[in-house]
Amino acid sequence: MYTRWGWTSCPSEVTETVYTGAIGGGHYTHSGSPSNYMCLPNDPQWDQTGLSDSTVGYIYGAEYETTSSSFQHLNEKEVPCTVCKANAGTVIMIPARTTCYSGWRMEYSGFVMSEHYTYAGNKDAICVDASPEVLSGSSNGSEDGALLYFVKLRCGALKCPPYVDDKILTCVVCSK
Repeated sequence: MYTRWGWTSCPSEVTETVYTGAIGGGHYTHSGSPSNYMCLPNDPQWDQTGLSDSTVGYIYGAEYETTSSSFQHLNEKEVPCTVCKANAGTVIMIPARTTCYSGWRMEYSGFVMSEHYTYAGNKDAICVDASPEVLSGSSNGSEDGALLYFVKLRCGALKCPPYVDDKILTCVVCSK
């Protein structure tokens, strides 16, 4: 099982779509609420008991925050996701790669994205598809909630070479 972030379908005929949805997460300014991105299904079901509480965490929709010319059309748009079941025993996301190692099948490749490094709402890094889609019915305005920024490499304890300072981090999702 894996999530294909930024896309509305699974990548191959040997992969089953479990569900599609929208990326949600804690607000970028909140130090509480969930610290990871979630793929929220398009067909939610709600508690029927009338449960209510006033002390809670919040989940917001996610938007792309992309100013790179090749991704400018995504900026401020909401982000879809799909949960896939691969016909494989193991699925792994490998950062800083665009292809899988020998013996592994590529599910998709893309770019590592997460919150901006200065924001309070830390999020897990996710691998967003290299040809990302936008959520159907996405608005053109900034809704601000959970935000997705490209992640860049910084040299120091991370040695350059083989890494390159200030490069946007790639990723690939592989199965075996």
